[in-house]
Amino acid sequence: MIDVVCDLDGVIYRGDTLISGADDGLNRLVSAGVGLLFATNNSTRTPDEVAAKIRSVAGVEVAPHQIVTSSQAAASTISPSDGPVFVVGEQGIREALNSDGIEMTRAHQSAGVVVVGLCRDLSYTLLSDASNAVRAGARFIATNTDPTFPTAEGLAPGAGSMVAAVAAASGREPETVGKPHLPMRDLIRAIVGSNVWVIGDRIDTDMEMVSLEPTWRSVLVLTGVTAQGDTGVDADYVTSDLATAVDLVLDVAQRQ
Repeated sequence: MIDVVCDLDGVIYRGDTLISGADDGLNRLVSAGVGLLFATNNSTRTPDEVAAKIRSVAGVEVAPHQIVTSSQAAASTISPSDGPVFVVGEQGIREALNSDGIEMTRAHQSAGVVVVGLCRDLSYTLLSDASNAVRAGARFIATNTDPTFPTAEGLAPGAGSMVAAVAAASGREPETVGKPHLPMRDLIRAIVGSNVWVIGDRIDTDMEMVSLEPTWRSVLVLTGVTAQGDTGVDADYVTSDLATAVDLVLDVAQRQ
């Protein structure tokens, strides 16, 4: 049996817009009995919300246990005694911390940890408080450092833009936990088997993650951040979109 680890933004959808053929590709993986896991650096949503979005946009039945997020990766590296945690981010981070019994605080002076992810209501005050907490010695965790993420309108600032602001203001660099880093890989490895394919749209996260796991194989799709002709592509295969990637994966699996 094979497992497919699939990215979301730029692979299945951009914003709330389905990428053409992605629904058909996912349905064919399900029909083939492939183990399907979705791994995203987007920290804004909870696994329940991510599963609901996939069902809504792509029409594919997905359960929350099939979702791994960078928020969960962040929470996995924090113990309750490390807190409280000051959050620059959205509900996905807060839910992951709450699920692991980790205390949060809005008072930066008491923060033991600062977690920064994509924050679409980022304010100067929030940036200042987070920077002050890090400067005072709080542990600094980035859910990911993706500078952008794809939307229906084009590329929007990603979590990496917020992380860079806190790093610049505090003078400290973060621990990064999302793809391609070890905390995210640990979560994925706990679920998948040995025959793993990763489908994604970013060279520096999805493809780099596979390069750190010798038994995994990668398929880069060109519907998100990476475009045809970009240099430095280090992927086992490059395809135009998810539907074509699924054709490839199922064909290789059948011939094995």
